[in-house]
Amino acid sequence: MADLLQIVDLADSGQVQLSILGESGTESAPPINFPLPLTEAELAEIRWYHTEYPLNTFGEAKARAEQVETGLKDLGRLLYEAVFGGEEARALLDKALNSHLSIVSTRPEFLGLPWELLNHDNSGYLVSQLSGVSRRLSAEGLGSFTGSLPTDQLNVLLLLPPSGENSGSLSAEELASLESLKIEAELDCLRPSTLTQLQEQLAEKPTHYHLVHLDGFTVDSQGIQMDGGAVDAATLAQVIASAESPLVLLNASGDSPQDNVMSFCAGLAQSGVPQVLVLPLPIAGAGRVLVSEFLFRGLAEGTPVTQTVANIRQGMMEHPQRPSATGPMVTWDWTLPIVFESQEYDPTAITVQEPETPLPGVPQPAEESHGPDLPRGGPYGLIGRHAEMLALERKFQDDQVVMLSGDVGVGKSEVALGLAAWLRKTGARPGGVFYLAFEVGAGLERVLHEIGTALAGLDFGNLRADERRTWVTEYLREQPALLVFDSLQNLAGFPAGAPGLLDEQEMADLDSFIKDVTEGGQTWTLLVSRRNHESWLNVSHGEFQLGGLKGHDRIVMGTRLLEEAGADPIRLGPEYLEVLDLVEGHPLAMEIALPVLKDVPASILLNELRSQLEQHQPGADEEGRPDYLTVVMDHSYSRMTHRSRVHLPFMFMFRSRVMMDILTHITQEGQVYRSVTGEQLGYGACRTLLRIARADGFLEPITPSVYQINSSLPWFFGRSLYRQFSQSAVAQLEQEVVRVYADTADYFMETLYENQDAGTTAILAEEGNITQALGLALEAGQWENAQLLVQPLAQVYRMQKRYPELRRLRRQLLEVAGVTAEEATKTGGVQLWLYLMGTEASECIETREFERADDLNQQLLAYLSSTEDGETDPRTAAVYHQMGQVAQNRWQLAEAEELFTKSLAILEGGEDEETVADDYYGLGLVSQYQRRYTEAKEWFSKALEIHQRIGDAEEMIKDYRSLGVCAQYKFEYDEASSWYQRAREIVEENRDEETAVLIYHSLGTVCHAQYQLDEAESWYQQSLTLSDRMGNDAQMATEFHHLGLVEQARDMILEDAEHYYLMAMEKWQGLGDRRAEGDECRQLGVLFHEKRDLDKAEEWYVKAKDAFEEIQDLNRICRTYGQLGMIAEERDDIPGALLWAGRTYQQAEGNNLPVLVQAKAHLARLRDKHGEENFAAWWREFAGEDPPTDLEVDAETIL
Repeated sequence: MADLLQIVDLADSGQVQLSILGESGTESAPPINFPLPLTEAELAEIRWYHTEYPLNTFGEAKARAEQVETGLKDLGRLLYEAVFGGEEARALLDKALNSHLSIVSTRPEFLGLPWELLNHDNSGYLVSQLSGVSRRLSAEGLGSFTGSLPTDQLNVLLLLPPSGENSGSLSAEELASLESLKIEAELDCLRPSTLTQLQEQLAEKPTHYHLVHLDGFTVDSQGIQMDGGAVDAATLAQVIASAESPLVLLNASGDSPQDNVMSFCAGLAQSGVPQVLVLPLPIAGAGRVLVSEFLFRGLAEGTPVTQTVANIRQGMMEHPQRPSATGPMVTWDWTLPIVFESQEYDPTAITVQEPETPLPGVPQPAEESHGPDLPRGGPYGLIGRHAEMLALERKFQDDQVVMLSGDVGVGKSEVALGLAAWLRKTGARPGGVFYLAFEVGAGLERVLHEIGTALAGLDFGNLRADERRTWVTEYLREQPALLVFDSLQNLAGFPAGAPGLLDEQEMADLDSFIKDVTEGGQTWTLLVSRRNHESWLNVSHGEFQLGGLKGHDRIVMGTRLLEEAGADPIRLGPEYLEVLDLVEGHPLAMEIALPVLKDVPASILLNELRSQLEQHQPGADEEGRPDYLTVVMDHSYSRMTHRSRVHLPFMFMFRSRVMMDILTHITQEGQVYRSVTGEQLGYGACRTLLRIARADGFLEPITPSVYQINSSLPWFFGRSLYRQFSQSAVAQLEQEVVRVYADTADYFMETLYENQDAGTTAILAEEGNITQALGLALEAGQWENAQLLVQPLAQVYRMQKRYPELRRLRRQLLEVAGVTAEEATKTGGVQLWLYLMGTEASECIETREFERADDLNQQLLAYLSSTEDGETDPRTAAVYHQMGQVAQNRWQLAEAEELFTKSLAILEGGEDEETVADDYYGLGLVSQYQRRYTEAKEWFSKALEIHQRIGDAEEMIKDYRSLGVCAQYKFEYDEASSWYQRAREIVEENRDEETAVLIYHSLGTVCHAQYQLDEAESWYQQSLTLSDRMGNDAQMATEFHHLGLVEQARDMILEDAEHYYLMAMEKWQGLGDRRAEGDECRQLGVLFHEKRDLDKAEEWYVKAKDAFEEIQDLNRICRTYGQLGMIAEERDDIPGALLWAGRTYQQAEGNNLPVLVQAKAHLARLRDKHGEENFAAWWREFAGEDPPTDLEVDAETIL
């Protein structure tokens, strides 16, 4: 074994003894006298140095800290000389270099001495020459930990304290460190942190946790203060040790007396916890990161805990700077980490699990979804706020709805997002975390869409409005999720009197939804607003008021800002802390005020701010805006160059963000900007302006060319703008913004066609600015620009199936331009009216709202018919085409053909070949549905010719597929395959996997129809693999079904076909598609029916019947009744068969269903078996009327 060097406390005699334990035995130096070297006052000074000094490093505090640092150095030498002063002791030390040092005692005051300071002038700190340092309660040898823990995953159990105040929490750094590991790691967070809860958790998962982390708890003479009261060391240790968890990490709060902490940790070790790593005082800044990173890396790699702590200490010595009032400061916190040992524990390295290569066609487990990605709040993310987040989380134990309120710029969004991320990552809300900020005019409809599509995919948009709300409400009531609704003040308008984003009914709908979801449900809702009360919000809720940063959090934020600004610490002085107090630790005020310290001493800045604050008279529009924030903004703005003061207020024209390219487009091109401001700004000047604003805290960088505008700043920019320029001049600037954004919107539309994903991302990023420009265009009656601006938004909304939001937007535009054609003609906005009405009609066809589409098309046709040349207007043709689509969907094929022909008569021979091709295609579909396949192919070929000529690959694919379908229906399988293969070449070249799935399936059906079963299976498997990768459950179910048909056709292994049908049914059940589920049940019935297993067949037919009756699908009901009748007939149960066949006949005859022919034939066959007289008597009793006389049918008509 390795040598062990021990410093043993001989408390009874007031001595210590040095010994070394090795393979050859034990050697000891003579005992020496050892009075405790630190007085209570000196211990208090060391504690002050670590906890309070960083908060105030000025004046006498600095000299006091220097004395402590000198004392620490001297203490290290004193300890060294006391222990190693004798020749025998030094000889033992020479033998023990690079070995392990153990401090052995039962006295907390002895164990708590900073033995890590041991140093000698010639050799430096002894800890750098040792493999590790630990505390032990006995000089006897230690037993070994024998528990068997998982080696495929690192498991950590985290306990949080009752209060986060002064806790020095490591939880955020811990979570980040675990996420950065290359191995699998799991963090379970105990909620609440009671002894009972801990017992239950560890009993449920024994020999599971490698580490139990007590994060930021207060330890006093009673023990550790957990939820529910104090717990002594022996009791806690028994619970942890019984679960065979080998390591406890305790980072004590700043309120914990050191002797109590050391005594408690000693008690844990004495009562059976193998190893305890303790941080007796909070560690700050990068120290927390270093502790977490080295600790979890060491556990993952199988490094002994004492060696890991040695690595932590070395890292902290090499990177000693921590936040302080004067910026980064060198500290001695590397002396704080201490390890207690009661058993030897050598962690087993966690093995990296290599993912298995997925087998083609085998569905892979879907990744667990916890909602969409959360945005990053502010330029710095979340700094500190651990206490607030912990208190806010605990607030949800009493109230399922909590209102988080606070002044503008205080960091509400950052706290809300920080809490959301924390709850998501620690698994507290397994139902998902959903964040929505109300920045643009969308209410409940966007809430439902964001949540629904995150959980169920884009197909959620196909549900009706009432179905969407029901689906989301039921999910959130059943699942423990978190909703975060940010910027709630905008809904009713902020400040008071300002126009709101939603009307009263829309706000009432949102209030009702929150109430439905939370009352009696599982979901928490966090509402974020500048007001602590919203008049429209009636749902019962708790309140949480957020103030500025305090204590250490304030210092950390200040250090970050001072570093970025490059402020000289010499300029600060104690007045710096007074500046922080004056702005009450308000994050945004600090971001704007502290960069001034680069050029101005803190004393001058403090006096100037105080003077201006005394003179400040807040306006009526400064609700929720502290006076000091306005004063700080005015002061910083006044120090800018004249050019910056002239141009920076133009940021008022942007919402949330500004792109440098768009800004330059406005300031450099055209004469409007120059005529108002006096000069043009080129790209370089704009870049300088934005960088200066960023350096002064007025803007936040997103990318080098895109900047975010804090929601508190538009008010300030607007006030400054109107103070400089007249209202008419500002109006000119507004119209320039409209012009440039209309051009940008046009460019976005082109981008959307060229690269859908990139275009969508760009449009949604600029949604706020586009919406603002749209409002300005409507206000000025610029209808053409308004149409250009709304087009990209409408296209993206439509692509994302955000139909309710799109209709809301249209309604708002029509209220301005004119709801009717007559009103729009008067305002001059009739072209915008035509666009809005036409696109909504097209959208209604997509959503199968045919009556609404009819109404819109009739209004459009009435207006166009009344205009000169309306009969030949291409827009009239577009209306005819849409009316044809409605008729086609209603299966009114003759009418559809007539309408497509009318449209074609207007367009054919014109320049717009694409719309001509649309009519050709529509006529092709009509012919196909009428089973005139040769004629259909002619129409599709005409459409294809145009699409090939203009190079429209997407439409060519559609044409190829339709030609393939027609050829397949004509049993021309080679031709069908040829068309599908052409489509396949294009989609594979374009990597269009969504369409490729459908084409592979079609190729499978062609092979299937020719009994080329191996080839069919291959195509279905390819489609299945792609569908699985894309998460397309509906298509996966379809492929499972067809793979089942293949196996059924092979007539070899019944279980294989059954397996595929069951997998398909499972998918349909997950999607809530009862019709498709019923189809699988019926197919399983057919499978067993063919195998003459009549009992199982009947069982599946009955399940299918129940599903079809539930959704009232009469055609499927009748077919299933008929199959049940056949089962009874094959059992020679003629009365039973007659009952099913009679019900089939009644339903089919009464509803004119296609299955009527088969029903008549079946009933006739049963009549013959039962005898005509018996049948007639049975029928009269069954139906109460004479038996039908038209049961004779031509056998050739039965399909």
